[in-house]
This record gives sequence, C-alpha cells and structure tokens, in this order.
Amino acid sequence: MLWIFALSVSLGPTVSHIPELDGKKVYEIVQPIRLHALQKRDLNSRPDTVKYAMTLGGRDIEMHLQKNDGLLTKDYSETYYTEDGMLVTTTPEDLDLCYYHGKIVNDSKSLVSMSTCDGLRGYFQTEEQRFLIEPLSEDGDGDHAVFKNEDVNEEMARVCGVTNTTWDESEEGAPPRILKSRSRSSVRRSIQLLYDEMLGFIIQFFVPPQYKKMDSDLQKLRKRIFEIINYINNVKINTFIALTGFEVWTDNDKITVSPVAGATLDSFTQWRNNDLIKRQQHDNAHLLSAINLDGATVGLAYIGTLCGGLSTGIVQDHNSKAIAVGATMAHEMGHNLGMSHDSSSCVCSDGTCIMTAALSYFIPQHFSSCSSSSYVDYLNSKNPECLMNMPKPKELIQPPVCGNGFVEIGEQCDCGTVQECTNPCCNATTCKLTEGSQCATGECCENCKVRFKESAAHVCRPKNDDCDLPESCTGKSAECPEDVFTVNGLPCKNGKGYCYNGQCPQREEQCIKMWGPTAVVARDYCYNQNTRAEYFAYCKRNGNKYIGCQRQDVMCGKLFCEDGNANPNYGRDPEKDYGQVDTGTKCGEGLVCNQNECVDLETAYKATNCSAKCRGHAV
Repeated sequence: MLWIFALSVSLGPTVSHIPELDGKKVYEIVQPIRLHALQKRDLNSRPDTVKYAMTLGGRDIEMHLQKNDGLLTKDYSETYYTEDGMLVTTTPEDLDLCYYHGKIVNDSKSLVSMSTCDGLRGYFQTEEQRFLIEPLSEDGDGDHAVFKNEDVNEEMARVCGVTNTTWDESEEGAPPRILKSRSRSSVRRSIQLLYDEMLGFIIQFFVPPQYKKMDSDLQKLRKRIFEIINYINNVKINTFIALTGFEVWTDNDKITVSPVAGATLDSFTQWRNNDLIKRQQHDNAHLLSAINLDGATVGLAYIGTLCGGLSTGIVQDHNSKAIAVGATMAHEMGHNLGMSHDSSSCVCSDGTCIMTAALSYFIPQHFSSCSSSSYVDYLNSKNPECLMNMPKPKELIQPPVCGNGFVEIGEQCDCGTVQECTNPCCNATTCKLTEGSQCATGECCENCKVRFKESAAHVCRPKNDDCDLPESCTGKSAECPEDVFTVNGLPCKNGKGYCYNGQCPQREEQCIKMWGPTAVVARDYCYNQNTRAEYFAYCKRNGNKYIGCQRQDVMCGKLFCEDGNANPNYGRDPEKDYGQVDTGTKCGEGLVCNQNECVDLETAYKATNCSAKCRGHAV
C-alpha cells in the first residue's frame, strides 16, 4: 500500500467554490435527470451505481456512474488548530461519499469524473469533446451549466516550476539522506495495480476569517478536496490514491510560504519530515496553497523521490474548478514518480498529456508514452517500497462492491462488471460462484474445482532461490499455501551469504537496492571508519548518541557503497536507523551480522532457539 500523500493546502477565496458565471464563459444550460438504477446500499449511503440522462447540443447523453469507494482509508481524519494553537484531530462520521467514475452509453472513448453531492459537478468527455458541468443553484437541483473545455481558459499560461531532472538533496534547506533496504517480496514486478494512500491535504489559510466563509465545518473544503482526489484517481497510470485525511492550518502558517516556489517546497519538506511524518504515517506530502507563486508557476515537486524524505510537492490553487487543480496535482505527483516533462518526441493520445510543462485550457486525462516509460524505469531502478504494498480491503472505507474486481467481505468472487467478466466460475451479477463451482481463482483452482487430492502434489509456487522452498497444492484449498523457506544459516549464492528469513542478504544487493544498478560495495577501508562513532560511520545508536563499532564488527555497521544514483532509496520512518548493513549479512566465514555485531552462526541461529532459526515460516 502506498501510504502516500500529505497534502498541504493554503487556500484563498476560491475555496468558497460558488459557481462563477461572470459572463466570460460560454455555457449551455441542461437539466440532468437521474434514472432508476439497481442499487446495493443501505438507507444512509449513496448508491454504488447511478445513471443520469441529459440533452446536450441536441444530443441525448446517458451517463453510467460507479461510486469511487476507495477514496478514503479506514483511519481517515481531519485536523485543525484552535486559536491558541492546540492541534485537534477528529474522525468524521457519516461522510457523504458521492464521488463517481463512469462512462457515457454507446461511447467507447468517453470518461466521467463526477461529484453528485449537490447536483452534478465534474468532468466528462465524449468522443468529440470535453466538458465541465456544475449546478446553477446551491442545492444542485434543476438547471446546470455545461462548459466546453476551451471556454474556461485562464488569462495567462501556467507552467510547472520543475526545470531540472535531478535534485541534489545536499542543497541548503534539504533534509538529510536516509537509506533503506528492502525485502524480497517488495521488488516483485507482477503487481498490476499500485495503490497510493494519500495522507491528505494540510490546509493553510493566510487570513483566519476565510475559515468562517466555509461554514466552520469545512464542508465545502472537504468536497473540493474529495473532487480533486476523485479526478486524480481517474487518470490512468495503474496507481490509485486513497485519502487518509487533511489538516487545516487555521491559526497560523506552520512554515514560511513564499512566492518563491523552491523556497516554499524546501520549507514544507522540512516541516513534513520534522513534524507531520512523526504523527501520521504516509508516503508523500503535497502543499496546496492559494499564494500566487512567482511568474506563471503553479506547481513544483522533486523528481523520483516517492516514499522518502523528498517525497513532496507544492501546488497553487490556481483555478476555481477543482478538476483543473487536480490536473496540476497529478502533474506534480508524476514528478515524484520519476517523470520529467514531455518533449516533442513523446506520444500522447490526446494531444496534451499530464506531464506537459505548460498548462492550457485543455484538462489532460492521460500520461504520455515518455511518462509511462519513465515510471517503469523508476520502479525498476529505485524499487520504491511503499508502492509495492497493496492495501487490504478492510484498510479502505468501502462496503463490498460487486463488479470492482476485488473479492471483499461477503463475496465469493469478483470478476469485474458483467461486460468485463470472462470467468465461467463467477457470477458477475451476484459475485457468487456459479452452480457447481468450488472456486473461481487461485493457483490450485482448475476448471472451477479445487485440485483433487491425487493432484495435490502440483507445485503452485516453485522454489525462488537457495533460501526458498517450493509450495504444493493441499487438495483442500484453491489458494497456494503460505510461502515457506529454509532455516536460517544455510549457505546461499555460492557461499556469498547465509540464508536469513528466506533471503540471502549481501552488501552488493543492498547497495544496488539503495543506490541503483551501477552501485558497488565500497572498499574495506571505508568500513574501518565505522569505529569513529560519527553520524556517517557507526554501529549502534542510542537516541542522538552514535556508538562506534568494535574492530571485529566494522562490516556490520554503516553500509558503504560507491557510484550509483545521486539520490538513494529513502525510508520514511524518521526514528528508524537506515543505511546499516542488514541483519543476517555475511561478515566472514561462518559469521553473520546480528544486532550490528559480527557473530558466529551458532550464536545467531543456535539450534536450541527455534524462533531464531525458523521465524515461523521455515522448514
């Protein structure tokens, strides 16, 4: 699960979000009609699916919408400050989750991102045109205004402030490097959907009275934020964002917010690493600010730094349309994911894509070929751990939704919508197994049946390496048994290491994981520095006190590497000691690192201590 964003927001008068029909815009008045639809809901929730019909430009349009139930996490919260500076965090109940994605009937190229909270407010595109829609009254009933994309042009061109593709974190004002190694499971390339869990928007107000303009309960602000996230979730790059909350700076600014984008980004990054990350876990933080950044700049972010100390960005709240701001935020998030600005050689199906340097009236919906390629390269070179942790269904606030492709509580299977489902074992309408079926998915499910006992020896998960063991079907379950591995201490990788909890830890691989494929282990002379008891060379740490290694333990202290990338693969826990040689790494013949000491195998994995040898999963 990607515990992603802390989004810091400084919002100006546009947050009030009253439709601005000031005569400068050309729009058509329509009257959306809600159609009856099959609903799976209780009396207090929004329907999972809903249909709307309207006549636009003489053409009848019917929208089919599916609720975005993964918008929030189970620990979603909202934070603000009292007048005397006290931080208050609440967990709102009965949130109105009225945010949908969908399609237009008989239009294969259509796309819809819509809020139905008070009428229809959002974005939709047909094969020919892109539109924005919003109600003409506060309650959302009756007439709505539909704008063509080009009719909401801004007075000046807007640009992203990123000009260079690398960031030297040793620059003044940047946080210190923190290093992190990764487990074997986190670098698998088979994940089809990556999840970003967005910590949220930290809302900043320059003038406290503006807070009162939002009815004090932040209802309008919350709706705007949800609409932004709903749009970003509809941008296709196999990455999903769930919001864990937002914070409102209602008393005073927590950082110095300057029109100089770089200075503001640095200040926000330091605040995030020193304050925010210690009280709420997340992987990425963004500041949404109403301040006018210098020139035409509306956003700035570090490149390729997701999950780490520089996993931040800032966005100017430059447009009354939340979706337009969402497009800018998606752009800055793209930088965090390793993407640079599109060039003339990039292929973009829409003419303008998310990572175009200059924004225009055209609200993009797709990433270009260059962006997709850069994202894959970033995943392969940096292995950002937080992207590899898919959330469990219980970690998202959502009732079971049949047809979303995830097997949730109360469902036996879920093969997608009726139109998408090709699994003969699963009823796409009920998300129950078809008659006579025992299973619908799983390595040990064959022709809708659990493999018979006589075929239970079928290997469903082959041996991965020297420290792994193969798993076979049991004949009792459609799922492959839990992964098991050899006992700790067995030689692996041709004697280069010893097995530890299913891995074969080696300094060479640790350097590559943290610094990229060109990194190599530094000379032994560097490891001798670990006797110095300095922040860059030590064995153990007690608070802010660094404890040097004994001579025999220097290979188990700080990890030293040469070459590689300019920036390492960061960790996100400020209290954790990153950059140390991994436990279980070989430090001599018959010797391994254990609690930053080089000890013999018997001491580390003594036979009388089963937990040390097995960890509950070894054989």
